[in-house]
Amino acid sequence: MLVVGASSGIGSEVASQLSAKGAHVVACARRKERIEALPGVSPLECDVQDPTQCAAVVADAVHIIGGLDALVYVAGITRITPLERSGYDDWLEIFATNVFGAALIARAAIPSLTSDDSQSRALFITSDAATLAMPGLVSYAASKAALARFCQGLAVEFPTLTVTEVVVGPTAGTEVTDKLEQEEFIQWATRWYEEGYIRHGMLHSTDVAKMIVETLLSNSPPAQLIAAAPAEETAPSLEESRRQAEARS
Repeated sequence: MLVVGASSGIGSEVASQLSAKGAHVVACARRKERIEALPGVSPLECDVQDPTQCAAVVADAVHIIGGLDALVYVAGITRITPLERSGYDDWLEIFATNVFGAALIARAAIPSLTSDDSQSRALFITSDAATLAMPGLVSYAASKAALARFCQGLAVEFPTLTVTEVVVGPTAGTEVTDKLEQEEFIQWATRWYEEGYIRHGMLHSTDVAKMIVETLLSNSPPAQLIAAAPAEETAPSLEESRRQAEARS
């Protein structure tokens, strides 16, 4: 199995949990050194914004494994991008990782995933923001909505390929907010909670990874998996959501 975007958070947990279950896992990310610490996982380096690296990492994974049963695309970036200040480069950065990288990795993997000796699984991470654009995250929401449609198109063009879209809700332990300007993030997050944009309780990355692994190993994976805590567990603030997620994990 190839896990793309495995240097932290959900991707790292997926690679670790699959390896613990005996799967032959190749995992890649820009920060290869972080994957090297995962037991039983073969690490590769890949920047999914580079088309050449996307093709190369799939070829290397197929060579290492001797084929490819499943692709898990977890790579993604989130940016606070208010529309009045978001330029072409801001949009391009988000779509290059969240959509274009997924499409290029999938294109390279299709011959192996659709071969007769493959289990033919492909799984991509989207977001509940794809169905409700949140202020300050419109470009991110648009990219995840595009990825959701890509999942549908991939399944239509290749009927023998089992494609699953994993719709992830608020998740702790992903390092996503570490890359954001914290004061600005808190300001926007406060608005998200106060105005009802947060529709689910927060899970921890280990919980989401477990759901993904169970789906990959299922005999009948769904076309869409909702990886989010029940709406009734929605907390009134970011701090309380994180506390609940940590307590649950």
